[in-house]
Amino acid sequence: MGEPSIVLEPGERLLWSGRPLRIALTGLEWYRVAFGAVLVVVVFAAHGMPFANGPVPLFDVAFVLCGLAVTWVPVGRRVWVTRRAVYAVTDERIVVADRGTGRTRASEYRSALAPPVVRIGRDGTATLSFTRRDAPGAALGVPMRRRRPAIRLFAVPAVEELRELTEPGPR
Repeated sequence: MGEPSIVLEPGERLLWSGRPLRIALTGLEWYRVAFGAVLVVVVFAAHGMPFANGPVPLFDVAFVLCGLAVTWVPVGRRVWVTRRAVYAVTDERIVVADRGTGRTRASEYRSALAPPVVRIGRDGTATLSFTRRDAPGAALGVPMRRRRPAIRLFAVPAVEELRELTEPGPR
């Protein structure tokens, strides 16, 4: 899906579209990957090298596989989903769609979103996080950085242009 026209509703005008430029692991994801690797090393070190002293007990193999599933699968899934994402900013909505299938993953009307929280990376790309104005915590004065974002655009270029385009309200 090169051009995200599939995700446009009738009468909508596409203002910007793009994809993540670089997908990097976050701090929590690095800890998950490291914990999974340590888990494998500890189980195999407890039995010596696998297959050197006979077969590894089935319980240990199941323990390692479950541990890897819990630690590595969420990381791999987020990287896979982010790699296939395409972002679209229209005059009415902000849309995250799947590049392969064209299916919309997330869509919010811009008028319902608070201004984005922008985190600029070392390489010049940025992550834009949007929360809904009526999200829990808004009335209590919870800082926007503590609320769960409705839409997040990862590793996008042209940060200033996007910041101007994503200001709440109709275009």
